[in-house]
Amino acid sequence: MFSFSGFLKTLGIVLLVFIALSFVLGFVGLNHMGALLAMMYFFCYLLAGVLAPMWNKKTPYFASFMLSVTLTVLNLVAAIYLLDVMVLADPAEINSSLVYNTALSLLATFVTVKIKEKRGGETFA
Repeated sequence: MFSFSGFLKTLGIVLLVFIALSFVLGFVGLNHMGALLAMMYFFCYLLAGVLAPMWNKKTPYFASFMLSVTLTVLNLVAAIYLLDVMVLADPAEINSSLVYNTALSLLATFVTVKIKEKRGGETFA
């Protein structure tokens, strides 16, 4: 059964790490905003994929999928309202961001599940 509280815990941790990472990387002084955002998104979606099986042992892949879709939608909404960038005007960009982010998160979940199964003998559904 899907654990909604585990989903919210994972989402909260990923959002806190995203905020902390952006705060720290803001002091580094990188001039390439695209590279900075790509590093933060890459790390946060990997973290979501790694943390999803911890609290959702029965449905790790569904939890990872829902986390990546939720994070992508939150990023799109933040781009619209905070940065005033009309990202919803290009459906191909929305599709590619959903596909890349979900694939990255699911790949991290797959690797995490396989490592946990080999190490501790835990079984995931």
